[in-house]
Amino acid sequence: MNILVTGIAGFLGSALMMRLSQGRAENDMHYGLVHDKWGWELDWEELRGDLTNYPRLLEIIVDCEIDQIYHFAAKSIVRNCKSDPLGCFHTNVLGTANLLEAARQSGCVQGIMVMESDKSYGDGPVPYVEDQALQPGSVYEASKACTGHVCRAYYKNYALPVFTVRSANVYGPGDPNMSRLVPRTITRLLRGQRPQVTAGAKDFLREFIYVDDFVDYVTGLMQKQPWGEAINVGSGETATVAGVAEMICVLMKKLMVAEDWPKPDDLVEIPEQVLSLEKLRKWLPEMKPPVKLQEGLRRTIEYYREEEPVCV
Repeated sequence: MNILVTGIAGFLGSALMMRLSQGRAENDMHYGLVHDKWGWELDWEELRGDLTNYPRLLEIIVDCEIDQIYHFAAKSIVRNCKSDPLGCFHTNVLGTANLLEAARQSGCVQGIMVMESDKSYGDGPVPYVEDQALQPGSVYEASKACTGHVCRAYYKNYALPVFTVRSANVYGPGDPNMSRLVPRTITRLLRGQRPQVTAGAKDFLREFIYVDDFVDYVTGLMQKQPWGEAINVGSGETATVAGVAEMICVLMKKLMVAEDWPKPDDLVEIPEQVLSLEKLRKWLPEMKPPVKLQEGLRRTIEYYREEEPVCV
């Protein structure tokens, strides 16, 4: 099985690639798409490429005889997407279309997973159900909703074997993005600093899923071949933003009160993000119970105690 993972320099892409490498068969080949050479000496081959370069994507898929694609590469920092909307749409929407078209033209790809987002639902009613109307508001939300529509168009028009994942907030060891709540809170506490919570968002409700569970569910779905579907992936466990920061403080025995982190550029946040997981359980009736938030945070704290994360 020849597998291509885009975005392996990111949190999710690297986590999935490392999991694939653990169960790699003798004849399997795993390829990771990066902008620049990454430099990790692990059990896969790095390929330089850009989602906006269609000829390069087609070359990679054909030359490497790719069977499956896990597509994570995207512009995912919400505030950066707001400041550069054209760059966001160019990468997230057109880049995904380029990848799907290259897969279609190659004739060899047997399955594609595309990372959409629970933010595609925008401020719609919760719990989010896959067939409800999408109500994206921000540039990032709109880009991800469009990504999902492009995928379903390729399935309906060309029978391309693709599905999308609308995931809850993924956390866990290895996340280098210090704009995210969990790694930012842990690293600030390790430095003796107070945790920060985005101003006005302390009581906002979020669903969280541990990275290992996310990888289990996504790879499990690929094997089930849910082509043309959008599927919510989460844990069913929710907490407020302030509640997560407080939980981390308790686990680290650093009882500090969170300070407000100024909201950049009047960024609009969604008050509640909760997923219905009925469809996920239908496709994965054998799915194992997810790691509880407190246990997942404990494991994540231990990782950051031992490793020096790269802040981006």
